[in-house]
Amino acid sequence: MNQHTSHHNNENWLLLLLLTFIWGSSYILIKNGLQSFTAVELASLRISITFFASLPFVYKAVKTIPRDKYTTVLQIGIFGSGAPAFLFAFSMTHSESAVNGILNSLSPLWTIVVGYFLFNVGISRLKIIGVLMGFAGAVVLVLGKSVGNLQVNVLYSFLPVVATFCYGMSTNITKQRMQNLHPLYSTALAMCMIGVPAFVLFLFSDAPQKIALGNVNGALASVATLSIAGTLLAWVLFYRLVQRTDALFAASVTYLIPIVAVAWGLWFGETLSAIQLGGMALILTGVYFTTGKK
Repeated sequence: MNQHTSHHNNENWLLLLLLTFIWGSSYILIKNGLQSFTAVELASLRISITFFASLPFVYKAVKTIPRDKYTTVLQIGIFGSGAPAFLFAFSMTHSESAVNGILNSLSPLWTIVVGYFLFNVGISRLKIIGVLMGFAGAVVLVLGKSVGNLQVNVLYSFLPVVATFCYGMSTNITKQRMQNLHPLYSTALAMCMIGVPAFVLFLFSDAPQKIALGNVNGALASVATLSIAGTLLAWVLFYRLVQRTDALFAASVTYLIPIVAVAWGLWFGETLSAIQLGGMALILTGVYFTTGKK
């Protein structure tokens, strides 16, 4: 596979922007899904739909991915999709989207910590500054809307912190151990590995009965969109981006996600404060620094 390690390659930025839009829209879809499904039902249904959507690619995945990589692929499935799907679903039942938006931006910090301590990945001072600026910008951007009204449930707000640690693990594992694997086939195989137990969990929940009664069509459409676009397609794009750049640059997508959330707010008639504009500027400057350009 021909690798393009320059972060300033146009395709890399296009991948980053596509991921930003897809994952930035995921909070709305999760929120809609939770109106009809419990956290366990939503997460198991999300993974199950992704599992069935992955099936057409599994045969080729089994043929092309070496057997000694299966443990790594399973780790990617658990850390990259399985655990975070449940953690964020549970968190959003008791914690505001704003809190989740801020804590999701911890992903690049965890990517640095996990990469340095577990994978011996060096990190430059410029990138550390970029990560801190990006996180500060995300906090300013989200709090610029919610200041004075933000309700924080400490216990449930801890769940996104664990989820972002999982993202840090999966991002580093992808970069260090899956550099030459096809993104679509590795994603499909990973989703199949975690999809079977998730589907069993879904079958033993009340979700099938809710769907059969036809009272959850809007929520089901949201979860289906979340599964196909926010999980299967997004992780294929993300793994491709990690392979082409580095783990930190790819993880910086989480800084840009709050900008999409704010953009959706503007679309629905919300206003944008000067504080939020400052937060956006911090984020974009931080992302620029994480590219490592001298």
